[in-house]
Amino acid sequence: MAKAIRHERITNLAVVSAATVAATIAFAACSTSTPEAGPTTQATNTVSAAASSSLPASSSLPASSTAPASNCDVNPSTAPVPVPVPTVEPYGTVPEVGRISITLNGIPSGTITPGSAPTEVDITLCNNSAVDYPKVGVVLVLEHCSCAPNPMSIPKGTVEHFDEATGGWIQMEHPAAGTGMDYLGAYSNVQELPRGKTVTLRYRVALDASMTSGEGGVEAVAVTPEPLVQIGNADLPFTVQS
Repeated sequence: MAKAIRHERITNLAVVSAATVAATIAFAACSTSTPEAGPTTQATNTVSAAASSSLPASSSLPASSTAPASNCDVNPSTAPVPVPVPTVEPYGTVPEVGRISITLNGIPSGTITPGSAPTEVDITLCNNSAVDYPKVGVVLVLEHCSCAPNPMSIPKGTVEHFDEATGGWIQMEHPAAGTGMDYLGAYSNVQELPRGKTVTLRYRVALDASMTSGEGGVEAVAVTPEPLVQIGNADLPFTVQS
């Protein structure tokens, strides 16, 4: 009799455990093409077939390069209750529960030539966090670069974003990151970003003809305007060939 009762309890525990695992999986707010769970930041160089074929057999993209998030849907019946916007110091980064996923795509060849025409970079935001954001802005800047012939390695160039209203490009006032975090205040494309929403924004970048050969990149940061804090970021490296 005691053995039968013990067997029944074990069976019930196994059923409860299986149900718990299933519920946990169902709570995923944003499914991607990668097996990683939870909010992530991603960066991708989309390499053309011709460029890929010229690489040695042992060459590969950086480990951080992954396919962009293909689905950011939230199932209303299983999504967790949204939490308040996390409180952090100005210019700081919110805790993981409030971080969104960012993907960068562009610069197909992986190289930029100083003085050449601008090359487009697309930024995809996926709010797979547990927070509904009423306002989110985006910053795209040129990172410090060994191509810059100055002690601070701050490159000269331009960053523009596409304006849907006018169908034209608007040049950003601060195209490069400096020595502090002030560049976060140069955000644009402010919009609502509730849980489960995905949006892709168009930018383009160029380097001044005075830059030399070296290694650089661009950084995209998603921020909330008030208070000004970071909720996600991603990098896209490139090689400069003068």
